[in-house]
Amino acid sequence: MLRRVALLALVGVVALGWIGAAVEIEFWHAMSTYHQENLQVLLDKFHEEFPDITVIATYQGRYGDLEAKIGAATVAHELPVIAQVYENWVTPIQEILYPIGDYMTPAEKDNIIDGLLPSTIYDGIVKTLPFNKSIMVLYYREDLVPTPPTTWVEYVTMSAALTTGDDDGDGFPDFYGTGFRPVNPELFLNFLDQAGGDILDANWTEVLINNEAGIAAGNLVADLAPYSFITNEYMSNHFPNKLAMFIDTSAGVRYNREAAENAGVTMGVARVPAGPVTQGSMIQGTNLAIFDVDYWTEEQKQAAVVFAKFLIRDDNTVFWAIRSGYQPVTKTAYATPEWAAHVASTPDQVAMSAQMIDGFSQILHPAYGDMRNIIATAFEEILAGVATAKEALDAAAAEIELLLDE
Repeated sequence: MLRRVALLALVGVVALGWIGAAVEIEFWHAMSTYHQENLQVLLDKFHEEFPDITVIATYQGRYGDLEAKIGAATVAHELPVIAQVYENWVTPIQEILYPIGDYMTPAEKDNIIDGLLPSTIYDGIVKTLPFNKSIMVLYYREDLVPTPPTTWVEYVTMSAALTTGDDDGDGFPDFYGTGFRPVNPELFLNFLDQAGGDILDANWTEVLINNEAGIAAGNLVADLAPYSFITNEYMSNHFPNKLAMFIDTSAGVRYNREAAENAGVTMGVARVPAGPVTQGSMIQGTNLAIFDVDYWTEEQKQAAVVFAKFLIRDDNTVFWAIRSGYQPVTKTAYATPEWAAHVASTPDQVAMSAQMIDGFSQILHPAYGDMRNIIATAFEEILAGVATAKEALDAAAAEIELLLDE
């Protein structure tokens, strides 16, 4: 009886008809290998606490596979009750997202990290919850970078100093100060935020990416380009043998550290270099979405709320972060003894935790997915030197402008 009362309080409703009866929900996710093992630990814990709810967790492949399957399932009316999603996947269909926030207390919503909360809200209602979230930080070789750069100027200066000549005669430096994956335009969006810029204005009626702040961010990319190893592969494939430092997500720490250890060097982690306005870094990763469709019962949707809130509970988001390399998604999680002990024993997490607390998320414009591709193209053009920052961003702004008219 006590467990049922607690469940009612957790969901935040007066009564649920399914209490005492079995409810089954399907959860689609993209967590493979050891992430899937950690997820299973949480699933087992959930089933122990809530034996009336059975969560069938179904691995749907990589993120691209999961996105495609959610898109197809939307058309075919075969969506799961709950799924792991990137915000821009569900922004165009936000009208069928279940209003999770209606079943959360103000304190629960306020406890979500400030930079994450805006990415959960549609039409003033929390309709998704953050799940596996990471933050961009600076990885570096401690033997080559004893003191990591803290400003844009230091970043460019150090990158230049660490870039060596062309002994093999292939027309490219043998070793680079830094590196970029242009397929990840969030790297550019870091610089845009640090310059005080944004893609659009607050009302989504004006394109800002090519204003003064945007050009400043683009010029930084152009300044770094001669000293940057450019690839669409993961940087761990080339660090530390090809480059000295790079910006990447905290979720990649395991792979980056293994690469450094295999090469016999020590890797450090620091906050990203600060721009003229902020030292911001873009939060990466997915949210949890419940689908408010008529082929699932209200009881199943409410059960999914219980499951989603369970996953972001302090003890569980801390467990997930410690075991996965992602970061806790609630403010109070960072004050738990478990997280404090983890940070104390894991020096990498000092920078990651500090960076996460003041991170920012993507905008929830319905066309953000298309905007992201446009920005990636501009980012690549600046890095390749085929366009100046102004030329690339003016072209990007013109394309984004068309999306606002659709």
